Amino acid sequence: MRKIVTGFFIIICTVSFVFAGDVVQTGVAPSFITDTGDSLFGGDPSGVSRGALAGTDLDGDGLNEVWVSSYSNGGQVFCFEEAGTDTLAFVWASAEITADYSTPRDVHTGDLDGDGNGEIIFHVGRWTGESNPDAGLHVYEWDGTDNGYGTEAAFRVDLFSALNDSLGESRVEGFSVGDIDGDGQDEILLANNGGSDPYYGTQDGSTPYSEDRFIILSVSGDIGGFGATIVEEYSMAPRDVDKDGVRENALGGGSPQEIIICDTDGDGNLEAACFSWNNLAMFFIEATGPDAYTIGDTTYRKLGISDDWTLGASAADNDGDGKDEVYVTGYYDGSLFVITDSDGDATSLDQTGGPGDWTGNSEIAIIHEFGGGGGFGTSTVGDGGVINGGPAGVSDINLFELADGGNPLDSSSWTHSSYALDDATSGWAFKAKAWFIGDTHFGVLLPYQAVNDTLESGELDPAGNRVFRLAEYDGSVTVRDITFIMPEDYKLAQNFPNPFNATTRIEYSLPLQNTISLTIYNMLGQEIVKLVDREYQRAGNYSVLWNGKDANGMNVTSGMYIYALKFGNFEKSKQMMLLK
Repeated sequence: MRKIVTGFFIIICTVSFVFAGDVVQTGVAPSFITDTGDSLFGGDPSGVSRGALAGTDLDGDGLNEVWVSSYSNGGQVFCFEEAGTDTLAFVWASAEITADYSTPRDVHTGDLDGDGNGEIIFHVGRWTGESNPDAGLHVYEWDGTDNGYGTEAAFRVDLFSALNDSLGESRVEGFSVGDIDGDGQDEILLANNGGSDPYYGTQDGSTPYSEDRFIILSVSGDIGGFGATIVEEYSMAPRDVDKDGVRENALGGGSPQEIIICDTDGDGNLEAACFSWNNLAMFFIEATGPDAYTIGDTTYRKLGISDDWTLGASAADNDGDGKDEVYVTGYYDGSLFVITDSDGDATSLDQTGGPGDWTGNSEIAIIHEFGGGGGFGTSTVGDGGVINGGPAGVSDINLFELADGGNPLDSSSWTHSSYALDDATSGWAFKAKAWFIGDTHFGVLLPYQAVNDTLESGELDPAGNRVFRLAEYDGSVTVRDITFIMPEDYKLAQNFPNPFNATTRIEYSLPLQNTISLTIYNMLGQEIVKLVDREYQRAGNYSVLWNGKDANGMNVTSGMYIYALKFGNFEKSKQMMLLK
């Protein structure tokens, strides 16, 4: 259904769309309506969206995509796509996840096998010793058609059985995808929050810190083909100084939380900025060549003054000096930190100052202190901007802008603006993402967890949850009207006449241009003929005649038949009767 939403922000709520009736996700069993109703993202406000990605064009059609994860309620990843001026279309959903612990917390895209067909990548967690059939990495690959990413993962791997590390417990809050080592193939960088028994090993380092890992992985072989495998290019435990698998505890690390790709020293060799739970401890891994990595200086820096972690870091060269800065917020402490390089060595950080007082430090500083509950991830935008999410209705967006010629380490060089939604009742905007759109303004994607308010509309589930919002900034936040196109906006009429003899007419309408197939099946599900075969059609009304013949031009027998309209990852179907 098309929804027109007007407000301070562009809002997407959980529309009462279910895979029931004549709309199904191709290749996936329908989710049937319950007595209380159901919705796309479920009814549990503790779940909904934990992570999101925006500004991609994975299928190369020139339209920006928005990806969001469902933290609970089936644990899927969903894709919305620009479909015209101020219009978003729901175009794809992954298969539902069966999870005994953690459904997708983050989602990324890349090209892991280097074949030019991009992939959607996310991770599903597991508890130690528990069997989760969906645990591990899930990779969906573009098939070359518009929004064609498949209904099942093209590549799946359980890290417990696939890696030498044998990660029995595997939780990934943040990860990255990119060609960090310059070998022409994207890598997956995981911050694995694992476990062991005892959980943290022993203080003297005699017990391995076995399952906490910063891991750099790649894929060998063709995703979707036979023989594709996962390759562990580099791995280290955060408290393992000499990388022998034993935790010496000297570095003061903690459970891995985030890993991002950057080039802080500007030498062309990319680094992975690694963040752990213990007081927001961080260090760098630098790629020195294909499949070659070093941690250089093994000294951790604890950014926070108390036990703290992050929901997302980001990197950009905001001051134009040819070197990236790294931006990160502490979840508990609520401080926005910036990490830079001043000596040309990314793997070594200035030791001047420390948590709570970085005065005189040449490489670490605090831009802003929010207080508790203010550090919900960061995202960088062009022209010296940094955003982060916050509590709903308090500071859903915090925007920081660096003055021209300003020093990122100098808090006075930053201008802070806070934007709050006036209708949100609860929850947090996790892992906000920013990207530039066609009019040069930047948009902000705010994934929401634990928000239980909804739009005032009788067509929406009154218990539904707000999943994410989109905002546009051009010096101020402006009111916009957005149309949302859902699968039920594709109309498939009952054939006429029905029953019919010899010829019948099938009419359908498209709310937007898309690649369409219209197929006739018998009641056994066997294909009889394609009336429209993967044809790219504009929005509008269409009419097709079927003469009761199969693909070979032979007359079919009397009986019931199914005609199905497939558009992207979804399908509508109806029955008809042929009488002779």
